[in-house]
Amino acid sequence: MHADSNLPPTPRALSDVELQEVLERAKAENAGVLVQMQILEAQAQLRETDKSELAAWKARQSELVSEELLDVIDVKDSSSQVLGKAVMPEHDAEQEATAFDEKAKQLEVLPAAEPAVESVKSASQFWVWLTITGSLLPFAAAYWLKSLALTMLQSIFSVLLGVLVSACILAVGAIAGKRSSLPTMLLSRAAFGVFGNIAPSVLLVISRLFWTLALVLSGYLLIYQDSFSGSNLISGSSNGLLALVLLTITVLAVILANTGPKSFFWIQRISGSIGLLTTITLFCFKASSGISTSERYGQGSWLRALGAAVILFAVFGLAWSSASADYASALKHSVRGWKVAAWSFLALAIVPSSIAIAGIVLLDNSQSSNSGFLREFAGDSASLNGLGVTSLAFSLLTTLAMALKSSSLSFESFGFRVRPRLAIIATAVGALVLAFLGLQYFGPIGVWSILQGYSLVIGVPVAAWSGIFVSDVLIRRIAYHEVSLSRSYGFYKRVNWVNVSGWAFSVLIGYGLLKSDLKEFQWLGYFSNFASNSEFWRQGNLGLVIAFACSLLFPVLFGIPRIKKQEAEVLKIEARRNDLKDVLGVLD
Repeated sequence: MHADSNLPPTPRALSDVELQEVLERAKAENAGVLVQMQILEAQAQLRETDKSELAAWKARQSELVSEELLDVIDVKDSSSQVLGKAVMPEHDAEQEATAFDEKAKQLEVLPAAEPAVESVKSASQFWVWLTITGSLLPFAAAYWLKSLALTMLQSIFSVLLGVLVSACILAVGAIAGKRSSLPTMLLSRAAFGVFGNIAPSVLLVISRLFWTLALVLSGYLLIYQDSFSGSNLISGSSNGLLALVLLTITVLAVILANTGPKSFFWIQRISGSIGLLTTITLFCFKASSGISTSERYGQGSWLRALGAAVILFAVFGLAWSSASADYASALKHSVRGWKVAAWSFLALAIVPSSIAIAGIVLLDNSQSSNSGFLREFAGDSASLNGLGVTSLAFSLLTTLAMALKSSSLSFESFGFRVRPRLAIIATAVGALVLAFLGLQYFGPIGVWSILQGYSLVIGVPVAAWSGIFVSDVLIRRIAYHEVSLSRSYGFYKRVNWVNVSGWAFSVLIGYGLLKSDLKEFQWLGYFSNFASNSEFWRQGNLGLVIAFACSLLFPVLFGIPRIKKQEAEVLKIEARRNDLKDVLGVLD
């Protein structure tokens, strides 16, 4: 009995090797992060108990043996030799605590650290989106609405409806980006599941490529056509010049897209400022000739106005919804969500709707012409036309660079690990080739018609995804558990069958109610074909709106308990992590 009392206490906790085996076994059985944390917590408590018992044993030995014998025991650490396990004297306990903390970090139970960038404020969201909305593009939208023979009131209705709904979607996406440091398409896994997100991700990447192509084409059609409207670039003898123009646009955009975050933010700020100043200049010049509301647009059609609003929704909203969080990921988690939404809404709603409405009022006082939208505002002034072309070039190049950056981040959402630079170049080359072939075979008028038709068809699955994503973000109240976004056994699971089914159902309904004039999409409208008012569905483009509305409802009706449970588990993990740190005595 006396001999046994001279031996150090038998350790209750597992050694590092044994603990690793237990954790790996739990992982193989898909036990989840919560179970692994429970194992870690239990072992931490056992190690604390071992440490206390060892200290008590040392105190008893100091009473029974001489100081020399105690020193021998301490130096030789005979207890480790007898049992073959760490008895965790003071130095070893410190090492074990460090090892435990490293294991906890490997499991990534705490949210990812905020990016080490300059102090990015919520106002940065204004400058990010001003590149697009503060440019001459809203004037181009006003010019396009005039071509539809709408009344001024109907045109204003189209702008407000299309732009405001778009702004709401993108502002919600910015809030999601603020909660994490991940791209939009990875955050989408919280709504669809890690593997369930693959199906919508593929179509969203195709959408990103389509809009990149559209921007390359716009760079030619809006800039070159306005500058040289009297020349026919699309001809057999000018293929080399066409290729040179498109190549120049694409190469410059690739260079901009490969700049660093700080430099690119300043490029966005400069581009937005130039666009806004140019817009104000052209407005003042056009307004100097007088403003009246003569209603020269014609009798118009409210149904056609609704269809125009849907197209604006696709161009301003759905084209960027899958990238809405990408440019907010540098914000700190502590930034208030309402500030992010407010600055985003200012840039995405107030600015473009004001510019577009001003353009509608100005164009209502002018005669129709086919000279290009820049000449509608700048007249025959060479200096103002030059300023407009320069501003458009800068805006489109920056916007194209933004699209290329976002596209390069999208590939990772379904498992393709591609270097961003290579992804940017590959996307740009694909868009360049398709733009050249499209202009060659269809000409500028045909390309515009095809872009409009395809934007609606591609927009339906994006609208269905956007509805689910927006609802999911608005229901959540805490930050994402980022490690679970990359682990199928995490809180967000492999597949969220409710949301995936809801997305597929919304796409099915949307395509069934959408009509298209393009021959390759004549199979669409398989539900509206049975309606007596097929023209209503053809002009209204309501299939896209209904797809968005249906998908909005699925997380609200079926997802709230699931989301609240996920958040409760995340909070529980955080509480246990803090307790674990206290037990181990490890500081942040």
